[in-house]
Amino acid sequence: MYDLIVIGGGPAALAASLYASGKQLNVVMVYAELGGKIGWLQNLVGPEQPPDLPGNEIAHLLMIRATTQPDRTIEDRVLSVFTNGPIFNVVTEQHGVLHSRTILVATGATPLQLDVPGAEEVGEGALSYSATTYAHLTGDQRVAVIGGTNRALSAAAELAHTAAQVYLVAPAPLALSTPLGEALRQHPRVEVLAGWEVTRIERDGSMITVTIAHGGHRRPLSVDRVFVALGLVPNSDMVRDLVATDADGFITVNAFHQTSVPGLFAAGDVSSIFSEQVLIAIGDGTRSAMAAYDYLLSERLVADVLER
Repeated sequence: MYDLIVIGGGPAALAASLYASGKQLNVVMVYAELGGKIGWLQNLVGPEQPPDLPGNEIAHLLMIRATTQPDRTIEDRVLSVFTNGPIFNVVTEQHGVLHSRTILVATGATPLQLDVPGAEEVGEGALSYSATTYAHLTGDQRVAVIGGTNRALSAAAELAHTAAQVYLVAPAPLALSTPLGEALRQHPRVEVLAGWEVTRIERDGSMITVTIAHGGHRRPLSVDRVFVALGLVPNSDMVRDLVATDADGFITVNAFHQTSVPGLFAAGDVSSIFSEQVLIAIGDGTRSAMAAYDYLLSERLVADVLER
């Protein structure tokens, strides 16, 4: 029986596991991929990795620390979580059912990928699903942001401070009516292409041609980098029938990362408190582990009183 099972292998999960271990809890981290989104982004866009990305070095140190404690990690995929009275049961693909007094879900969210010819072949840092990761490398570059979500608008706004030209290709521009959307329309280095869709991406050396279409018209955009922000899918399937989520499937939590089920916590991009920042994920993971520790302390105090 574990005190805490942390589901996930990203920065939030790593920080939570380390904190819980320091509190002498019987904790185990169950992950399908160590590093979470950090590792996923590296595999997606190639070997280029910004050396000064905030939080990146800390996250890698946490990964190294985790691998030196093999008794506190299980590489496996969690299929579902259900309760049996006050005990949580975690069903895994290879290690059967694990039992714990508390659960922390930190499984992140997966970006919707751009499904057009040529997108998979661009690679090597030229196509990214995180503007935050690569924005500081876009000085004097021409970039394209694809998506009409709030994330896409935020990405375009961040890139407008560094890039020479930003093309915001918004096929479903619902967010453009916001104050941020209106500000982007007025920015001298931003061209908003509302209603246009990407039909093809081609790379010739260091330059990328993004072909867009609208109402029978086609237009090529010559850019140095492409950022995709079509939306995120939370990796919450294993608990979606157990806890409250919002309409998009993000796990609803309060300021202490508590879910609708006592003893079950969530942190990082899978939760309703979303922020695609490594340092914030580390902080959220630590805070959620603190909340789980406090929950266990209160449960033990209640048990002590009842035994007297």
